[in-house]
Amino acid sequence: MTLMHAETCPHDRQLRALNMRKVHALHWVALVLVLLAFAPVMPAQAQTAPRTEPGWQFSLTPYAWVPSIDGTLRYQLPAQAGAGSADVAKDSFSVLEALNFAAMIAAEARYQRYSLLTDFIYMDLGGSGSKLRSVDFAGSNGGVAANLDRGTESSLSGSLWTLMGGYTVTQGDWGHADITGGFRLFSLSAETNLRLSGDVTAPGGTASLNRNARLSDSATLFDGIVGLRGRFVIGNGVFVPYAFDIGTGSSSLTWQASAALGYQMNWGSVALGWRHLSYEQSGNRLVQDLSFSGPFLALNFTF
Repeated sequence: MTLMHAETCPHDRQLRALNMRKVHALHWVALVLVLLAFAPVMPAQAQTAPRTEPGWQFSLTPYAWVPSIDGTLRYQLPAQAGAGSADVAKDSFSVLEALNFAAMIAAEARYQRYSLLTDFIYMDLGGSGSKLRSVDFAGSNGGVAANLDRGTESSLSGSLWTLMGGYTVTQGDWGHADITGGFRLFSLSAETNLRLSGDVTAPGGTASLNRNARLSDSATLFDGIVGLRGRFVIGNGVFVPYAFDIGTGSSSLTWQASAALGYQMNWGSVALGWRHLSYEQSGNRLVQDLSFSGPFLALNFTF
């Protein structure tokens, strides 16, 4: 009985993981269908663009972004393991594989050439594959063999808030371009449950990290950013929105880029594109490097 259970468990886990991915995918599809169903009754015309006549324009943009995530997290060792740190590499995975909950929305207010825009994301991601790469026991590095892992998983949750002001530097029938400046606030909580075939021991056996240790930490990154955003008008309702920003502060470097293909309809506009966000830090900080990259679908309502 024991042997049969050991053989069937991996298969059961794979089936459960597949079913969960299907459920998460259906959640995203349902969200998009709901937004499309209510879109025709919204007072929407187009994305905000600079205009000469006085008056405010406001834009609300719910969207679904499905990035793949990968990077390296650096945890401080538990007290029983002594001083030091452990580096855990996140295997590249789609948020659909581990999504528990997500909320994403952007908004903009514009008065002629001046604009104020904000973007908010919250994600709660369950366990996904990770690898313990190295352990530093207070300067004495303990190597970690590649075959030591037996199912280490990490979970992430956090929010990302961007607030920027903009000014239109050029515009025409082709579209417009805004210079932007502001800040991005990234709050992250991470937890890794090690599943190793053996303890990781410091050279000389002076300290060790338990094979089933739980590592956890949190971080808040506040960075000033500058950038460029706008759109190119192709014609017949088709346009290309784009954005880029770069900055530093709590991070050694953070940058973001996105572009999409949009289409204007009588109830508003829809855009399908790609977005990449990257963070880098140094020293013993939790986020050594972390990137989010993947497709998004956005619906824009302007009034």
